[in-house]
Amino acid sequence: MRRPGLQRSYLGREDGGVMLNRRRFAGAAAGAAITGAGMAQSGARKPNIVFIFSDDHHYQCLGAAGNPHIQTPNLDRLAARGVNFTHAMISTSQCCPSRGVMLSGLETYQSGLQSNGYTAFKPGYPPTVIEQLRRSGYDTNLVGKWHITNMPQECGFAKAPLWLRGGGSKYVDPMLRRGLDGKDEETKGHITDLLSDAAVGVIEKSSKEQPFFLWLTYNAPHTPWTAVEPYKSQYAGKAQPPPAHPAGGKPFDWATYYAVISHMDAGVGRVIAALEKAGQWENTLVFFIGDNGYLCGTRGLNGKVHPWDESVRVPYIVSGGVVKARGKQGAPVCSIDAPATWMDFAGVKPAYKLSGVTLREELIDGHSRHEHGFAVWNDGRPEGLAIRVAVEPYRLVRTRFYKYILWESKREALYEPDKDPGEVRNLAEKPTRLHKQVIAEMRGALEERMVATNDPARAWMR
Repeated sequence: MRRPGLQRSYLGREDGGVMLNRRRFAGAAAGAAITGAGMAQSGARKPNIVFIFSDDHHYQCLGAAGNPHIQTPNLDRLAARGVNFTHAMISTSQCCPSRGVMLSGLETYQSGLQSNGYTAFKPGYPPTVIEQLRRSGYDTNLVGKWHITNMPQECGFAKAPLWLRGGGSKYVDPMLRRGLDGKDEETKGHITDLLSDAAVGVIEKSSKEQPFFLWLTYNAPHTPWTAVEPYKSQYAGKAQPPPAHPAGGKPFDWATYYAVISHMDAGVGRVIAALEKAGQWENTLVFFIGDNGYLCGTRGLNGKVHPWDESVRVPYIVSGGVVKARGKQGAPVCSIDAPATWMDFAGVKPAYKLSGVTLREELIDGHSRHEHGFAVWNDGRPEGLAIRVAVEPYRLVRTRFYKYILWESKREALYEPDKDPGEVRNLAEKPTRLHKQVIAEMRGALEERMVATNDPARAWMR
């Protein structure tokens, strides 16, 4: 029986998953060709790319996600002007590895950035997707949270107006760096406003003669939250959980969490307004993605990493003038598809096989070939989490309607998250004939993915 929807374009690198060394990569990069939109042939200028990452962002904490209890008018408008992927996932649900995926376009077990306990690329890692964009003519700018051992200039950034070296920060008067060689220094103000100001500055200084790439990574709504007016009073004493958030679990401070997100939403609105004022909106591709979800008390847990929807499912909006307004799209896309999309729209042939698939069809034609999305957790050590609690490694496959989880111990689970938001009914325990077929197909898709990306977890399938 054919496994429907298997994405044969999800290819591993031709060297079997071994990272290219710099000499081999340089040779490949030198021969990189313009692809996709045929920009080199037409003479059209490459689009600007603005990538915005929120931090610890519950997938339902947007008005556009159907949550009437939170106010996010700017993100809602951004979603209405583009495509809102309602069933999207982060490829690895933790701060550092999620950034590694966006930089490299590779799974974490391919790049080496596997967890917050493994924060550096493997030795001999190739120039990143950002570096390839820089070499193709992009002005590459970093603003915001970094949280990676390798420095920004090693990863392709030509400029870094304002950035956070580590993984966490207080919100008021944070320790930030100015410039690629800057040192930590107290910076007066609220971090959300400071990062938004810096991003607006990049856009105001941009030239229509050279495309720019803006990496804007907010630390909001990561703890320790500091809510300020006018956002704080919007929710005081009246915040309610998102409609589909599982009942029970730990109490959670929704009021402060919502306020911090609304503050960030205002910052995003300023960035979009700056694009419009500069006349850059029509030639810009905008991605807004959560770097991971947040459990918000689900199953007695806060944080992320675990395979439950509140952890791995994220806000995922693609907009900008180069994107047609398509509204909601249920395809199970993943964060790893974003770098492949940037390269496609930029007309740059990757110098190594990326592990994601371009979203061009979804964004331009409204069609989707994404029938399976994949998420991984690969670090079973307590050191993988700041709280020093081990989480068993797993692999996860999602379709529009089902989610299959395989743990290292070979335990497995099948859920229907839309029908069972709390993921309490494991359909793999007493599967019907239909569910046996679904499990077989999803395991087949997972194994094909493992082979293609040289995943060491393939041994779990035996």
